[in-house]
Amino acid sequence: MTDFIVHFWHDHRAAIAVEFAFVTPVLLMMLFGIVGYGHVFGVYHGVQQIAAEAARASIAGLDDAERERLARAFVARHASSYPFLDPSKLTVRTTVTGAPAPSFEVAVRYDFSDSAFNRLGSLVSLPLPVVERRAVVQRGGY
Repeated sequence: MTDFIVHFWHDHRAAIAVEFAFVTPVLLMMLFGIVGYGHVFGVYHGVQQIAAEAARASIAGLDDAERERLARAFVARHASSYPFLDPSKLTVRTTVTGAPAPSFEVAVRYDFSDSAFNRLGSLVSLPLPVVERRAVVQRGGY
């Protein structure tokens, strides 16, 4: 019986199982956080890029109405090429600013609140699921 107790006392296999049970939840939360933030950064970057590209595409317009059509058409045509974005959730808004610095602004808004990655927010703290990014180009007078 004493040999069993001595062997049990020096057996470290159970200690490894207990350590694994303590460390696994922390590692899984870190993994979910990395995956969640990677997705969020991909969405934020995609929204900024499509806003900037739509603003660049709008430069070819002769008036503000045509610039708006060009920006919306660019987003409609190219949104599916961004891997983290669902084209049906993108909204485009254009704004013309005043006389001191005439410019044309393209704002793209994306809502990913119903995304599977946003549901990770219950496990880890993620940024807001509604993203709006703007890009501004100068109008005329070059």
